[in-house]
Amino acid sequence: MMHASNIPTIILLNKSSRNYISKEEYLIQKDSTVLLYFPDSANASSLKVIQDSTSQIRGFYFTKSQMQKVESLEYANNYAVYFLFSDLEEPSVYIGQSVNGITRIKSHLREKEFWKFGILFVTDNNSFDKLSIDYLEYQFIREFAKTQFNLENRDLRQVEPNLNVFNRSTLRAFAKQIEFLLEALGISFQPIGIEVSNHTEYFHAPEPYRASIYLQDGKFILQKGSVIKQPITSSRSWSDGGRFYNRYMRHFQNFIDTEQAEIIRDNEAQLLHDVEFTSPSTPADLCSGQSNNGWKFWIGLEEKRKKEIK
Repeated sequence: MMHASNIPTIILLNKSSRNYISKEEYLIQKDSTVLLYFPDSANASSLKVIQDSTSQIRGFYFTKSQMQKVESLEYANNYAVYFLFSDLEEPSVYIGQSVNGITRIKSHLREKEFWKFGILFVTDNNSFDKLSIDYLEYQFIREFAKTQFNLENRDLRQVEPNLNVFNRSTLRAFAKQIEFLLEALGISFQPIGIEVSNHTEYFHAPEPYRASIYLQDGKFILQKGSVIKQPITSSRSWSDGGRFYNRYMRHFQNFIDTEQAEIIRDNEAQLLHDVEFTSPSTPADLCSGQSNNGWKFWIGLEEKRKKEIK
């Protein structure tokens, strides 16, 4: 007899979402119905399958401890693009592709220790091919470079795969559908265009830094016009083996490459849009070029937190 907690559960979610309009207007989506399937309702928060009812794209969300169960799920071994996320205060992501789905990710248990949960996307008719997942990997590396996430990929895929116009339009539409499903699972793709209330409270960086943040929906928004800096040269020889320097140099360069910021002098750039973060420390580090406790760095932020705790 199947225990009640192991009975698969299906939930149908009907929600309104923001418009998804690509530059070429391949996909316009206002309201979406999403199907969530829980293979084991006792582990609903760590193993789930998500699918837009109008699309053949299927996503598998899993934590490390539940990864083995994904292998037995239908379609999980199809051609895939996947994302491995940390859940740390400073979030990071690795983006990869696989010709045999979840089987490829097993190697990351040994090779990459940073990740806590993964999301794998396939088509339930296995219509992706090698060129498809190659393009999707390239596209999402570019998209995540515009967000709060630090990219763990060593190869940032600067050259776009060679696609004809028909394949490109189809795959860009697929990318938008995957982006929507990622958002439905709590992965934010909204680094720009954030609406600011008239009552927004700003917290400024101390002199000599020129930057400000504000809070919105539990996130820390680094304001357009803020100046970000390359990490200080001495951080190359810190006891962390240069990880801080390499991480923030890559982060700084990503803002330039994706046109989220423009160079104003050799080691500084100015943000062209508001950018969202999950903690105050990452924007503090970006704006100072040094490691900081973000709560203490932004003037007045620590005092505000203490008042709210009381």
